[in-house]
Amino acid sequence: MNRNLIFSLLLLVAALAGCRSPQTDYIKPLADDQLRSFFGRPEDPRRYAITIYSSDEGPVFVGANRLHPAHQAVLPFATRRGDTAPVIEAGGKNEAPLPFLLDTSSRESWLRFEAAPALHVSALGTDRAYGTTPRHVRDDIVGYGCITSHLVFDTLWMENVILFVRAASGPLGMLGRSAANPRPEGVLGCNVLREFSYVQMDFAARLVTITSSLGYRPNPDRLIAAVPLLDKDGPYAVSGMVNGKKATIVLDTGGDFGIATPKMTMGPIKQISIGDLVFRDVRPYTLRERNLTPDTTVRIGRQLLSQYKVTFDNLHYTVYFEKPAEEL
Repeated sequence: MNRNLIFSLLLLVAALAGCRSPQTDYIKPLADDQLRSFFGRPEDPRRYAITIYSSDEGPVFVGANRLHPAHQAVLPFATRRGDTAPVIEAGGKNEAPLPFLLDTSSRESWLRFEAAPALHVSALGTDRAYGTTPRHVRDDIVGYGCITSHLVFDTLWMENVILFVRAASGPLGMLGRSAANPRPEGVLGCNVLREFSYVQMDFAARLVTITSSLGYRPNPDRLIAAVPLLDKDGPYAVSGMVNGKKATIVLDTGGDFGIATPKMTMGPIKQISIGDLVFRDVRPYTLRERNLTPDTTVRIGRQLLSQYKVTFDNLHYTVYFEKPAEEL
């Protein structure tokens, strides 16, 4: 049975079952024949005007994730009220949308194997598909770089989007960060999020705003802090202070916690400072306790971030923290 026929059968199964059907809790690595049929004959990235090169952080796809200028989308949270997980819906061209978690601690974007047919993805590579494992969570399942021609966010379209499809059936596991109702079919990480001119998460209003080229000016009456972002790629991180010590802090919208640190801390964190933004008496977790990859970097999760309207300004490499509207 050739690869195209297998892919067509997968697409038919997904269409009949529906990607909104309940996910099993069982994660099962793909068999060798499944790996060969789905990822074994990758398409040449040059066909899409994409160049791939290797880095210490994994494969880099140059020329992917393209946007049209002056487009904007305002997307409601797909999760139930009271759940701060920033899950939004996006889909393929003329296809039903899927729930995606916006995770600013993830370098790559990820997709469940069963959701791949709905986005008509194809593996990319010259001799073989490019694989990597997550670096932000404790997960050793390989994902292979795949391309979908369109990812549609309401009226905003992104073309030639790179998603790493997991080489396992079942749910996203640690990549889903315990988000539920709905459970994500995919994760949008910084390879996608950084292509927008800005990404705004208004947790109180339960809205995500993304734009392709428009700039953002925070309301001076609401602005608490404007903090430079440290890197121009990779996870969103800032410089700050934790209990009076300088620290690099990853802003982790996927994490349902206040702060996660590399080492155990006795008692609450007395003070966390990010520019003019200050948090006091925060219960700490270790990275390992939250199933995060051991690192030397502190993470701030959405139990703190959700207190504000957070805007990641990719044009000026700045993150803005503003009071929610009801606090004016």
